[in-house]
Amino acid sequence: MPYDTGRYWLGSLPDTSIASQVGAWETDLRNDRTVADAITAGLFNLDPWQAAIGLPLADYAEAILPADREEFFTNIDRVSEHGGLFVGEYRVCSAASGVRWVLARGYYERDDSTGDVVGRGIVVNTTESKLKRPVGDRAFFILHRNEPPLERLAACALQARRTIDEVGEHEKPALRPAVDALLWAVGRVLAKRGCF
Repeated sequence: MPYDTGRYWLGSLPDTSIASQVGAWETDLRNDRTVADAITAGLFNLDPWQAAIGLPLADYAEAILPADREEFFTNIDRVSEHGGLFVGEYRVCSAASGVRWVLARGYYERDDSTGDVVGRGIVVNTTESKLKRPVGDRAFFILHRNEPPLERLAACALQARRTIDEVGEHEKPALRPAVDALLWAVGRVLAKRGCF
């Protein structure tokens, strides 16, 4: 059944968001449907009419560069478990515009009784400002709703470990053992909790 875009909050966005080149989207993860406006569709190289009806998230992900795609889906999986705030920056490619940096921000609501997860947010083309920043300077965070503190700590430690791999070879020997020790300690505590 096609989505009636008039029902969605996307239909009530003011014209100022279109003028400022901020796109809007809504994702129903359980039914794998993402509805988006024409700006978002353009950034992801999709037909605006199909995006307004709703497409699978994989159709949007096709535009994400392969080097960024796995992290994108990993982060979506993480936020779908608990709900919460999501901010991520990644590269997309379209035939007309080439490679562009986009910043997506949204909030995912999870209904624990049904398992439904619905996210709503915006996407902004950040290519121009990205060119003025260091290449490794990438926005990213997830703030989970009701996620236990120990799981948040583990996620942050894993993100720190991935970030250390991006720093210079001279700094890695000093940083790696520290974050590895933290990961080991958190893993032990999680393992003990899993035994009960």
